[in-house]
Amino acid sequence: MRWFCSVIVTAVVLAVYHLIVFAVPFVKNAAFWVSYGFTLAAFAVVAASIYIAFVKNPDAHSRFYGFPIARIGAVYGTVQFVLSLLVMGFAAWVPWWAAAAVYAIGLGISVIGLIAAEVVVEEIQAQDEQLKVKVSVMRGLQSKVHQLAAQSGDKDILALADEFRYSDPVSNDAVSDAEADLAAAVDELQSAYVDGDSEAAKQLCRKVSALLAERNRLCKLNKA
Repeated sequence: MRWFCSVIVTAVVLAVYHLIVFAVPFVKNAAFWVSYGFTLAAFAVVAASIYIAFVKNPDAHSRFYGFPIARIGAVYGTVQFVLSLLVMGFAAWVPWWAAAAVYAIGLGISVIGLIAAEVVVEEIQAQDEQLKVKVSVMRGLQSKVHQLAAQSGDKDILALADEFRYSDPVSNDAVSDAEADLAAAVDELQSAYVDGDSEAAKQLCRKVSALLAERNRLCKLNKA
């Protein structure tokens, strides 16, 4: 799991950071402790970015969208890590308030970026969910007709399957009634095929084709 690997890497980097900080004889003044405190905060931000990106929404699609969030945490954590060591190395000459100001700006930017990225990702995911709902009706009808075409081999049903394949799959309120009529006609066509009524099936193919054409026309009008 990527999130588990990220946690392990973060933990290792944190351990290495502490080893460097307390093994190297840095001057332990205010600039040192300010650097140390803000770096711990940076690791908390990195942990939060990993949680939001990979754990909060565990499905594959959400993890794909979570990469920008994880990148924000990784970039900020890396910059803070390096900068804190530089300030610690020159702690005798760097005013603590100057270091604190720079760190605070970096922390603020990263937190704002994290929040903004999460809002964008949540909006994208919400739109994806809405799209899934909007295409569910036509995808279901398309699947029924394609299955019927594969079973029957009838040229009329095969032609009908092609019409469904090239139809706009996105539904809207303007075509809900037309799609209800279309779904009923497809069910009738299935029943006629199961009953072996080839003449009724032929007529129903024409009916479904006409209803599909009307549904597609309404779709185009609604998008114009």
